[in-house]
Amino acid sequence: MFTVIGEISDACTTAVGGPAGAVEAVELGRKYGKVWGLRNATFNVRRGELVVLVGPNGAGKTTTIRILTSNLRPSKGRATVLGFDVVKECREVRRKIAYMPQDFTVGWDHTPSEALTWNLVARGWPISDAKAQARRWLELVGLWEYRDRPLRTLSEEQRRRATVAAVLATEADAMFLDEPTVELDVKVRHNVWRAIRETVTDGASILLTTHDMREAEIIGDRVVLIDSGITVAEGRPYELVRALPYEYRIVLEKFEGLEEFTSSIDLGDRAVVYARSYGEMVRLVEELGRVTTIHLVDKVGLEDAYLRLVSDSESREAA
Repeated sequence: MFTVIGEISDACTTAVGGPAGAVEAVELGRKYGKVWGLRNATFNVRRGELVVLVGPNGAGKTTTIRILTSNLRPSKGRATVLGFDVVKECREVRRKIAYMPQDFTVGWDHTPSEALTWNLVARGWPISDAKAQARRWLELVGLWEYRDRPLRTLSEEQRRRATVAAVLATEADAMFLDEPTVELDVKVRHNVWRAIRETVTDGASILLTTHDMREAEIIGDRVVLIDSGITVAEGRPYELVRALPYEYRIVLEKFEGLEEFTSSIDLGDRAVVYARSYGEMVRLVEELGRVTTIHLVDKVGLEDAYLRLVSDSESREAA
């Protein structure tokens, strides 16, 4: 059900890899015609770790994950999954992973219970164990009450939850989830986050992609920031945020004189001004409150770190 069939299948050879980190990507790149969809992706996923590859749409996240699941040949660089080369040993990679593509949902004519159970049986699980495992994960993602309804009668977000559950239920050595929570509402998203984190607690290694900085900040053991096909930084979310030279952000209506604030971002009719300390934040709120409307005062987060790191990366490239 989750076997990936890619353009490099006939390049697979007998496996000679073995125990290693879960994922290792070194200077990966992929060219589509004359355009680089992925220019330079370098990062790793340790065993028993959830790493979030985060960046805007078009940044290269899906291309990266397709290469790592042996579904797309890289134009440059190298990568291993569980010690196996994703090009030369792709059969072994595919045998050991579970993969949720961005726009994929489980069998249309099956019920959630059937879809999960038979996917596990196809992977070698005894039928009784498969049924028990299917129940566990359908309960975790809040779908047990819909277990016997055909998937075609369920909503898009319910089918998406069933697909996430089907991947997590496999207990594969490495799992790849491409935008698993896109378009899920807040409550449902938290249920899915809980299920994903439980999988990591059980020892799974997961690479998850998202464009949602808040999601990455909450569930990731580490995050890898990617922009325009280049990984610009990686680390624990709090480490990347702590490295910022400011502590607070003030979101306000754009006003005459914004350009005088060097630590600011123009958002059209709004702007963000940054403060290095609590004292500076209080002073700026009082000062700016006299000339414009302030909408939000908050601690900086991963999104602020991302914007700064991308800006620094672009400056280095331009130099």
